[in-house]
Amino acid sequence: MGWMRYPVSILILLFLAAVITLDASAQDTKSWQDQRGNATPVLMGKNVEEAEVGQEATGLKSRLLSPMVRWVLDLKDRLDRSVEMEMYQSNDALFGKGRIMADGIEQNVSASGTISGNKLDLDILSEDLSLFRLSLTMNGKSIYGDYHIYSARFITEKGIAMGKIE
Repeated sequence: MGWMRYPVSILILLFLAAVITLDASAQDTKSWQDQRGNATPVLMGKNVEEAEVGQEATGLKSRLLSPMVRWVLDLKDRLDRSVEMEMYQSNDALFGKGRIMADGIEQNVSASGTISGNKLDLDILSEDLSLFRLSLTMNGKSIYGDYHIYSARFITEKGIAMGKIE
């Protein structure tokens, strides 16, 4: 029976060593993890200034988003509508928010779309869930094209859009 004490003692020591190792590694957060253990993104230098060999980058680069630009559009169908929006661009994505006015009623809107060359595809969604789907052409700071309105309240309509980027 005395010979059993040594293997049992060794197993207990191995178990304690494993527990201590696991406890130490649980407290040591890795550089690719946050404090909760979630993976953090690796940005590969896109958000930091370039550094010379042997130097660290010191500051953040400017954001990818363009500064806010004000858009003003007139939408003509059976009603005359005016839309004013604060728009942003990141690569080919457009997005923003603003308001639409028609017949003395003003509603908040959100917008998203894409740009390719001078062609813009833009969706504007109003508070009452009317969707304005615009196909626009940009010429300098002028914008023009046509659109369709989709709504649960009335049948689909088509209209003409004209406006400018300020």
